[in-house]
Amino acid sequence: MSVRRVISVLSVCLVASATVVVAQPKKDARKTPVAPAKDAGKGSAAGSAAGSAAAGSGSAEGSAVEMVEDPPADMEGINEDPDAPNIGEGSAAVVVVPKKQRTSGYPIEEAYRPITLPAGMSEVSLGLIAPLDPFVPTASLRGRYGITRQVQLGLTYVLAGIYDDPATTGTDKSTIHPGKAIGVDVTVLMQEWIGIRVGVPFYIDPFAFALQLGAPMKFRFLDGKLALGGLDDLLTIRLYRFPPSLTSEVTNASAAARFDTNSLQSRGAFRVSAYAVYQQSPKMALIGRAGVTLEDFSGTRSEAGGGSTTFIRAGFQYSPKKFLDVGLSVGWEDLGQLGAFAPAAYMNLRI
Repeated sequence: MSVRRVISVLSVCLVASATVVVAQPKKDARKTPVAPAKDAGKGSAAGSAAGSAAAGSGSAEGSAVEMVEDPPADMEGINEDPDAPNIGEGSAAVVVVPKKQRTSGYPIEEAYRPITLPAGMSEVSLGLIAPLDPFVPTASLRGRYGITRQVQLGLTYVLAGIYDDPATTGTDKSTIHPGKAIGVDVTVLMQEWIGIRVGVPFYIDPFAFALQLGAPMKFRFLDGKLALGGLDDLLTIRLYRFPPSLTSEVTNASAAARFDTNSLQSRGAFRVSAYAVYQQSPKMALIGRAGVTLEDFSGTRSEAGGGSTTFIRAGFQYSPKKFLDVGLSVGWEDLGQLGAFAPAAYMNLRI
């Protein structure tokens, strides 16, 4: 009987000990971390809520709280700016200034213009030169047409001149005389800076003609603001009777009068000329020209009109539109004669 009681007491003690052991939390149980509050003003409330959740769980095995970051505002890149500069570590922003591009087509600036007209373009020029002593002005009409980019056709007609007819004697009266000279020329562009020009000037009555050769050249400097050129009318060779002039109708009238009297005629002329164009603005160009002419291929004067003459001119060209030029110049056709001072004007119209 006493043995049973001892066994019962031992059993009760064993069960009570097991219950106490089960009720205690495990030592390796993880503690539940508390997520930090985003706002400082809400720190205490978030801490209290976390403590209450930990105490109220009553679970010996807590669950870990993962740290969650806010997603980017533009997760799919919809609002991304492709033009925004990409500036990374060690890189510097580079500002690139775009190079100024010239527009296509025939330029309004005289210094930029090619030697020949573009294919399909036409230009009509009306010119007037007026030597003052004696006063013998000449008006001429010239046309150019671009057959191709490298080939240009030209046609010149002397409209009229004012002079005292050399064929009449005993009179000293200047009147208007219709022009009788016509010239045809072809210019072939060999390179951008040089071409070959072949022309044939005719005189109608009495019939006469000659051959003209030139090598028009043009070089550009200072980013195109300055252009130098020349040799447009290098050589004139008489082919029949006398060499007609396309700039002075009184010269043609004098040659025709010498033909009527069987006098000597000029064999032609050798002319070295040069010009300079300074493009002051897109619409305004300053132009100067000078050169030396050997009439009758001789430096001494003769009955045929030989001798060396030096000419010089300076003026401007204004282009209010891309298809229109207006020019004015002054100078001497012969520096050895003060009376050879001759103003000149012209107008170009392109179609």
